[in-house]
Amino acid sequence: MVPPAARPGHRRKTALRAVSQAGIRIDAIPATFYPHGRHFMTVISDRTGGSMSQAGWKRFFLFLAAALVISGCAHIPSRQEMKQDREDAARKDVELIKPAMKYANFGEKPLTLEDCILYALDNNLELRIARLNEEIQDKETLVEKLNMLPSLRADASIKRRDRLRKSDTYRWDIDRDEEDYTVSELKENSWANLVLTWNVLDTMMSWVRSGISEMQEEVLKQERIRQAQQLALDVTRAYWHAAAVEDALDYVTVIENELLGVKATLDRAVADRSYDGMAAGEVEMRLKELELTIRQLQANLSKERLELARLMGLNQNVQFTLARPPIKPIIAALPHTKELDIDKLEEYALLHRPELFASDMQVRMQKEEARNKVLSMFPGISIFAGTHYETNRLLLAHNWNTIGAGVGLELLALPGKFVAYKGQKKAVEMARAQRLMNTVGIITQVHIGLLDYAIKVDRFRLLDETYALARRLFDMARKKNRAGQLPELAVTQRRLEEMAAKLRRDEAVVDLLVAHKRLCVSIGRDPLDCDQGSFMAERMSVAPSAGGRSEESGYDYTESPAVLKWRCEDCGYIHVGPQPPDTCPICGAPAQRFLLVADGEYSHVENIRPETAGAGVSRAVTPQFSSAAEPYLWKVQVGAFMATGGPAQRIEEINGLLSRLSATHRIFDRKDAVIKTERIGGKLYNRVRVLGLTQEDADMLKAELQRQGMEYWVIPPGSAHW
Repeated sequence: MVPPAARPGHRRKTALRAVSQAGIRIDAIPATFYPHGRHFMTVISDRTGGSMSQAGWKRFFLFLAAALVISGCAHIPSRQEMKQDREDAARKDVELIKPAMKYANFGEKPLTLEDCILYALDNNLELRIARLNEEIQDKETLVEKLNMLPSLRADASIKRRDRLRKSDTYRWDIDRDEEDYTVSELKENSWANLVLTWNVLDTMMSWVRSGISEMQEEVLKQERIRQAQQLALDVTRAYWHAAAVEDALDYVTVIENELLGVKATLDRAVADRSYDGMAAGEVEMRLKELELTIRQLQANLSKERLELARLMGLNQNVQFTLARPPIKPIIAALPHTKELDIDKLEEYALLHRPELFASDMQVRMQKEEARNKVLSMFPGISIFAGTHYETNRLLLAHNWNTIGAGVGLELLALPGKFVAYKGQKKAVEMARAQRLMNTVGIITQVHIGLLDYAIKVDRFRLLDETYALARRLFDMARKKNRAGQLPELAVTQRRLEEMAAKLRRDEAVVDLLVAHKRLCVSIGRDPLDCDQGSFMAERMSVAPSAGGRSEESGYDYTESPAVLKWRCEDCGYIHVGPQPPDTCPICGAPAQRFLLVADGEYSHVENIRPETAGAGVSRAVTPQFSSAAEPYLWKVQVGAFMATGGPAQRIEEINGLLSRLSATHRIFDRKDAVIKTERIGGKLYNRVRVLGLTQEDADMLKAELQRQGMEYWVIPPGSAHW
C-alpha cells in the first residue's frame, strides 16, 4: 500500500496548500520551474483563483528590496575592529620598511654614495607610489584599447503573461472595429539573441583616447624620472653632510682631548703658582665652547642620518655606517668652471630635461583632445549583425539572422560641441605657453646652477687657502712655543683657529659637491652618470685653452707669482711684493721694520727679513673665480681711525672681535678682513673691510659692531663705494 505522502495527489495538495497560504499565484512563474510540469501549473492556477493577491506582491517586492539593501550596505567596523586593523597594518608596515631580502647584508659594510642612491631608487616610498601610478595608467591605456572592439551582446529572457494578448482589428473600409480571435504570442514565451554591433565613430574616438592615455603614461614616466633625479640629489646632500659631520666629530674630539691635556698642565702650573689662573680659566671656557660645538655636531649628524634613512625608505631604527672616501680625488676631478660652456649646458638641458618631454606630451594630448572634439561632431554610423531564437510555437521559424546599418546625429548638440572644440584649441595654446614657461625656467635653473657652482668653487678655494694658512700659523706657533717665545695659551688659540678654518673648509667641500650634482640635475643628468665630472668635462666644455690645466685635476692649480703683503711697524704702511722695500716710502723705516701680513691679518709670529723672504714663505694661490661670486657678496667697513706708529689699539680690538665671531659663529674668519693704511691730510688712517659676506653674515657683524660701539658702513653688492 502506497503511503499518503508518496502519492502524487497528496504532494500536489500539500504544495498547493503552502503556496495558497503564501498568497502567491504559481502560474506567474515559468512552467519550467514546476516539478510536475504544466498539469501541476494548471491545478495551482485553478485552485488559486487566477492572479497573485496584492499582499503577496507587496511581500515579494519588500523581500527583494530588503535583500538588495542588505547586500549593498558597507560594513562599518567597530572601535575594537578599527584598533585591531591598525595594529595589524602597523606590524605589516614596520616589516615592509626593513631592508629587503636582496639587501640581506645591509649595514654590514659601510655604504657608499652609490649604494645609498641605488637603494633609495629601489625603496623610496614616494618613488614607489610614482611607479604604481604608471602601472595604473598602463591598465587604463589597455582599457581604452579594448574599448575599440565592437560590441557583442548576448541576452536571453523568459516571460509569462497572465492573459493572452488579444486586440481587435480596424476595418478602414467601413470605419469600424471588429473583434479578432487570433493571437501571435502565447502566455509563455522565451527569447535568446546574439548581436554584434560596431559603431565606427565610437571606435575612432576610443582609438584617439587610447593614444592620449599612452601619452599620459609617458608623462608619468618622465615625472618619475625627474623625481628620481631629485631624490638622488637629496640623497647626495644628506650623505655628504652626514659624512662631513662624522669627520668633524672625530676631529673636534681630538682637539678636545688636546685641550684637556693643556688644561691639566695649566692647572698644575696654577697650583704651583707658576702661572696665572686666568689662563686656565680661558682654556676652560674654550673647552665649554668645544663641548657646545660637539653637541651641535651630534644633533646635525642625527638629523642628517634620519633624513637619509627617510629618503632610502628605511625604518629609522635600522643601523648603517657611511663610507668616507678621500675628498681630494673627488674635488680634483670636478670640472673647471671656466671650461663649462653655458650654451652647451642650455642645449643639453633643453634636449634632456624630463619636464620638457612631459610638456611636449601635454601639447600632443591637448591636440588629440581637440581632434576628439571634431570627431564627436560627425554622425554616428553603426553596423550590426545578429542571430536570434524564440520559443513561440506560433512562429514559422524559431531562429533567424539579421544584418543592417544605421546612422544618427544629435543636431541640437552640435553648437555645444563646436564651442567645446574652440575651448580645446585654447587649451592647446595654454599647453604651449606652459611648455615655453618650463623652457624659460629650465634655462634659468641652468644659469643659477652654474653660478652657484662658481660661487661654491670660489668659496672652497678661499676657505681651503685659509685653512692651509691656519695650519702654517699653528705650526709656527708650536715652534715658537718650543723655543720659549710664545705662551701655551697663544698656541691653543692658534689650534682653535685652525679647527674653525677646517670645519668651514669641510662645509665648503660639501656645498661644492652638492652644487656640482645640482648643476648635473639642472641639465637633466642623473647624478650617478655625472659622477666625478667626467661627463661635464667631455660634453659641456669649451675648446681647450693653452693654460696650465692639470690632466689629473679639473682645477687649475698653477701657482701665481708670489704676492705677499708687508706692514711697516712704525707707520702701518702696506707694501705688496715678494719682498719688503728697502725703506718705507712713508716714514723711511728700514726693511727690517716690515712684518709679513697674512691675508689681511697682522702676523706676530715671525719677522721675515728681506734676505729670507723669497725662500721661507709659501707662495699664494690666486683665486680663479672670485669675479663670479664678488657681485653677490656684501662687505662691511669698520671705521677710519688714526694710527700713530705700530699696530693701533683699534686694529687689535677688531682682530679680537673677528676672532670671537669666527670661534662662535663659524661663518666669519679674521683672515677675511683687509686692513689698509692711507695718508690723508698728512695723517695716517687705518681702514678695515671684511670681505665675502652674505647678507645674513653682514647683518650679524653689524649687530656685533653696534654692541661694541664701533662705527661701521655696510657696503651692499655692486656698490660704487667699494
